[in-house]
Amino acid sequence: MKGAIITFLLVACTTMLWAQEQPKQPSQPVDTVVLISGRKVLGQVQMVSSSKISYFPEGKKQISEIERRQVQSIIYRNGKVEKFNTPALEVVSEGDWKTIVLTENSSDVEGLYELGRIDAQSAPRSRSAKSAQRSADIKMQKKAAALKGIMILVTKRESKGGYGEVPTHLVEGIVYGFDPPSDK
Repeated sequence: MKGAIITFLLVACTTMLWAQEQPKQPSQPVDTVVLISGRKVLGQVQMVSSSKISYFPEGKKQISEIERRQVQSIIYRNGKVEKFNTPALEVVSEGDWKTIVLTENSSDVEGLYELGRIDAQSAPRSRSAKSAQRSADIKMQKKAAALKGIMILVTKRESKGGYGEVPTHLVEGIVYGFDPPSDK
């Protein structure tokens, strides 16, 4: 009887040790749900509707739902990316052209140093007056960033082109910054 119990214990211990030493199976690729807040949720997306996204969270058997308006994008396990919303805030570094402010109010630049005059013309591929203006404004912002400016006082705006013509937008302005211009 003692021999049978000892044999049973040895077999049980050997089985437990063998089970602990088994290498883990590689995990299955998962979908990544990127929220507007920047947080990432891993799981398997089951359904995307007009208002909700249903998914199985990684390691869980119960389905969860999240409001579609809270989701920035889904990166599927096959590499496909589906975008839903843009984040409310975008982190940009100081000196980036996206931080340059355009104004037509001269009181906005009081107390700042004039760094130079710039002008810009919209890209020739603009298809509408609005996109032509946006293109010219972006060029102005990039030029102002190169001068280490923070604000542009727009002194002149001119739109050209009518129906059937390619719209063109011209902008002129003065770049202002916190520091006086460096003499070169």
